[in-house]
Amino acid sequence: MLAITASVALGQATMPPAGSATTDDSPVWGDLRSGPYGVGFKSVFRYDNSRTWKSTRSYSGAFSPDVDGRPIQISVWYPANAGPSDIRMTFANYVDQSAPQNFAQLNSIMKQRSRDDAAGSVPRSELSALQSLTMNAYRNAQPAVGRFPVVLYFAGLSAPINSNAIMAEYLASHGYIVASISLIGPSDEETFQSRTSNDFEATVRDMEFAWSVLQDQPNVDSTRLAVMGHSVGAIEAVILGMRNADVSAVIGLDGTYGFEGLSSALTNSYAYDPGKMRAAFLDLRRARGAQGNEPLDLSAVESFRQANRTFITIDKMHHSDFTSFAMIGVYFNSPLPTGYPLNGWNRETGRAGYQAVCRIVLSTLDADLKSDSTAMARTEREMQQRSGITIRHESAVPPPPSPLEAAALTASRGLAAAKAAFIASCGQDALASCMNMDRFNTWGYNLLGQQRSKDALAVFQLNIWAHPQNANAQDSLSDAFGAVGDNRRSLF
Repeated sequence: MLAITASVALGQATMPPAGSATTDDSPVWGDLRSGPYGVGFKSVFRYDNSRTWKSTRSYSGAFSPDVDGRPIQISVWYPANAGPSDIRMTFANYVDQSAPQNFAQLNSIMKQRSRDDAAGSVPRSELSALQSLTMNAYRNAQPAVGRFPVVLYFAGLSAPINSNAIMAEYLASHGYIVASISLIGPSDEETFQSRTSNDFEATVRDMEFAWSVLQDQPNVDSTRLAVMGHSVGAIEAVILGMRNADVSAVIGLDGTYGFEGLSSALTNSYAYDPGKMRAAFLDLRRARGAQGNEPLDLSAVESFRQANRTFITIDKMHHSDFTSFAMIGVYFNSPLPTGYPLNGWNRETGRAGYQAVCRIVLSTLDADLKSDSTAMARTEREMQQRSGITIRHESAVPPPPSPLEAAALTASRGLAAAKAAFIASCGQDALASCMNMDRFNTWGYNLLGQQRSKDALAVFQLNIWAHPQNANAQDSLSDAFGAVGDNRRSLF
């Protein structure tokens, strides 16, 4: 893993002005090449006053209110026009960031986390060279003209705030605004994250708050939004993608939800509802056996039947190779870990894999956020040029009809046609989970109240079809038959 951090200006994508591209890419970028834009970097600090973070009650019972709220740090990379007076950032600028005085506690936590991570990323003799390493972003550079699509990025569990800075710089140079947040625990006494539903929910809410802040920026195109996450962060990206209907793409980088025995970390989360995932979904991960011989379980995300799903695996990669560490590690000759089979993996294969990941992510975003019809051809070329990549695509099925749509379909084509539509969307074995009994029941009575008894009857009939053993659904259907004058059936 890796470090990073520093303070938001930003950038509908228009053609960049001449000379805006960065021509001397950072030496740690390897074979990655900048797009037509320079890259700016800033951080935004805000308090979410709707929540608390500081402890308000002591063991003795004394009460001290948290008048500020939960601190949120937002790091933003954006397309920029770097001028001659703009300062090129070094790795140390990301690590030892500054912050307003009232965010000193948060800044201290994140700075120490970044320093510890940096120290563990390279041999101690290379730490000074790492700190002075030139990056591609310019601090506080003038935003490029235009409005740009946004990628909200969740790092892994308690990771440094900008652990994927190289990918963020790379995407920004190609016309994307990339934003990540500080990853903090539930309170100032527990500042680290845990793999719990509560902590996942808190982090997703942090990002939702950050998104509300970013939408005020003049260079943000709020109609083109993607979310992406690494490891546990992929779970949080999926949760946000399920509950925000404006999200057009969700990308998981070696997501924890795919590890055997850990899919429940996603399925037990508050917002897990496969039927709500409509954004294009990409799962990008290590091939099975690439790091040891651990099996995979993708059932939690394969259930996104109403979304286009793409599953790509890359061999000879490590879990951390989906972060900037893949580039840092090989550049500074970081020693390989011990204790598990390497299966042909080394720093060079990890770097090659990370570069492929960056290009595949860019192609995916170009296809889903910029409607670039040629974008996926680049992914196909990537697969042809590099062995060990597999791809599987599952096309979306139509979403199930809403209660009102089901009533209209029944009226126009009959009950059998409505049932067929649900089977096509949900699958015969998933009707009960696909058709929410309480929702359909409530809609049925709303239609009865509107004197639309035939429509209500159709909704109740479909509900009892999906929930044949539910006594409440049976009672409601009896009421509907009574409303349409079929008193014999109304008594069953």
